[in-house]
Amino acid sequence: MRFKQSGFATITITVLLLSVIILVTLYTARFKVQEQRITRNHASMQEATMVADAAIEQIVMEVNAEKSNLDRTIAGVIGGAQYNATLSSTRFDDTIRGDVDIVDVVLTATSADTRATRTLRQQVAVLPMLRSAPDTPVAIKGSMNVSGNFEVVANPNGGGDGVPLSIWTEGDVDINGSGTTCGQQEYTEGNCSSQPFSERGDHGVDILDNDPNFPDDLLEYLFGVPEAQWQSLRDSANQIVNGCDSIGPASTGLIWVVGDCSPSVNIGSLENPVALVIQDGSLAINGNTEVNGLVFAFRTPGNLATHELKLNGGATINGAVMANFDPTLSNGTLLVRYHEEVLTNLISNDAFKRVLRVGGSWRDF
Repeated sequence: MRFKQSGFATITITVLLLSVIILVTLYTARFKVQEQRITRNHASMQEATMVADAAIEQIVMEVNAEKSNLDRTIAGVIGGAQYNATLSSTRFDDTIRGDVDIVDVVLTATSADTRATRTLRQQVAVLPMLRSAPDTPVAIKGSMNVSGNFEVVANPNGGGDGVPLSIWTEGDVDINGSGTTCGQQEYTEGNCSSQPFSERGDHGVDILDNDPNFPDDLLEYLFGVPEAQWQSLRDSANQIVNGCDSIGPASTGLIWVVGDCSPSVNIGSLENPVALVIQDGSLAINGNTEVNGLVFAFRTPGNLATHELKLNGGATINGAVMANFDPTLSNGTLLVRYHEEVLTNLISNDAFKRVLRVGGSWRDF
């Protein structure tokens, strides 16, 4: 009888131990499954996060490639994971930069296994490279001594409604050659020299010289970048070239020219002009060559060299010419025509806009 009771106790303990082992095994298995699920979910969330971060970079590139379409939806796939971004823009009138578009980007990325999603928000600003279109065909920080054939076609409203503006300088304007300024209609009809605003010995109201309000920093006035930081503007240029041999009618955007510029073909067009910055060099345009856009002769801080602006044989600048020093205007034909369409396109065309992230706007909630 004792052996029967002992055997029963043994069986009972064995069953209990086996039950405990089974329960522990089941618990461990369940724990491992949960752990694997957590690991997979964590990996999926990391994947969604990486995809979202990469997609934000792609969205910024998409906005930079198509700056005129700022309200749209963009979808894509990165490594099998999908993302979807909604763009909505608001325009602000900035006192420094003119019209600035702020684009709100709301982006949702999903992991490849669809277990996790990540939503990011980022603002980008689309702003014009130039602060505003020049309102005068010629602006010189210094004096302007003109000899030879000289013709400037005024902005009819540069000095206010109905007040023409041809030349704007910090110093004195001395027309001692056969130079004239005139209106748009007079130029179109070929009567610039016979019906001038200003000519030798007759300084008209269209010339604003010795202006105490002339900007101390013409580079900052035009581009919003101080002269001391001119390298940052150069680095943002569409092209940086030595001389002007490599640019022509199809060229557009900000083109930074190091050294002398002597183009032999037209540069830019009325629809797609150029902003031509000539660093520490002279401009000499010959023949019937046209430059459509803004020509800015820029002498870097500390450089005291003298450079020339010379147009010969019917060469024309449609737009504006500016310099942050006293250029030498050699004998020749200096023909500069204020062209409203060209100068407006310097602000509105995509080639003259820049895309920047708005600091502090990124968030993941």
